Amino acid sequence: MSLRIAFVCLLFLPSLLLHAQSEQSDGTFMDYIDAKQKQFSDGVVTFFGTVDKTINNWMDEPEESLSPDELLTSKQSVDLFFKNEKYIDETQSSFLRIRLGSLFQTKESTDFSYKIRAHIPLSQTKRNFQIFFDDVEQSYFDDGDFHKQEQSKNEAGIRYFAPTYKEITSHYSIGMSSLTGYARARYATGFEFDTWRIEPTQQFKYSLKSDWSEETNIYFDKTLDEKSLFRTTLHRKTQSHVDGFDYALALSYYLAVSKRKGFSYTQQFWGNSKYSCDEHPQPYNGISNYAGFFSWRQNVFRKWMTFEVQPGVSFHRQYEYEPNYTLQFNVDFYFGNIDSL
Repeated sequence: MSLRIAFVCLLFLPSLLLHAQSEQSDGTFMDYIDAKQKQFSDGVVTFFGTVDKTINNWMDEPEESLSPDELLTSKQSVDLFFKNEKYIDETQSSFLRIRLGSLFQTKESTDFSYKIRAHIPLSQTKRNFQIFFDDVEQSYFDDGDFHKQEQSKNEAGIRYFAPTYKEITSHYSIGMSSLTGYARARYATGFEFDTWRIEPTQQFKYSLKSDWSEETNIYFDKTLDEKSLFRTTLHRKTQSHVDGFDYALALSYYLAVSKRKGFSYTQQFWGNSKYSCDEHPQPYNGISNYAGFFSWRQNVFRKWMTFEVQPGVSFHRQYEYEPNYTLQFNVDFYFGNIDSL
């Protein structure tokens, strides 16, 4: 994988340098790169807008724009900067993200990966629909080891955002995941309790390959100041093809050092009511993994390029609770509107 990424870089680097020399009289090399990124990003927005307009014409619905108040509300979440799975799952912004990543760990082999995600919100159809293309990343709640990588799951489909009903938001998705059809429903609500913001979410999924699964996540957010947030996450999940049920607790601290830099730390505990592995085939009811990891995220060179480094350590039952030291790197390239909110 690393050789393939290096080959792609070497393939395009000479042409970039050649074009940069021809543009040198009009500006620096980085100015040229910025111009090309903006040109491509505008193309992404224009293309997504064309798709939106075309579908809107088919459905013959009036255009409806996003109000300034809704934009301001979305800025209040720390998820906007860190762009975690919670934010990606809830945002209706138009974007294309390309991620290059590497994972080093003492108990497993080194992994290199690249992932592509794109969302096309159909804003002209009353913001009800969204086309998505996702190279899904594994959550640290999936199997108790955040840094244990599985084969990527490519998903594509259409998502419908239903009108809010009694302060409950919901969206429904149908699509293909690794060439297997599936349907998914997600429900969420939120309320204030003293100084805490509590957001329960519930998700149901049916796949033609793996049958039913459902999971509950409850987020307890406490804003410490305008730049920092403490979050407690409770997780529970059942799957028809897996014995028992998963449960987990994550304690996270987020700090936005500036508009371009951020820091977070997460301590996570994961267990299953009937957990088993090759080293321990007998079902085990208890905590099977303890993990902690730091994350430093910042824009590098340009605002549309983000670098993230994440050192951590986990103590998993499959390794006899011996420490598994990890170091993960991600470089994200954004095109579209996700970085401009």
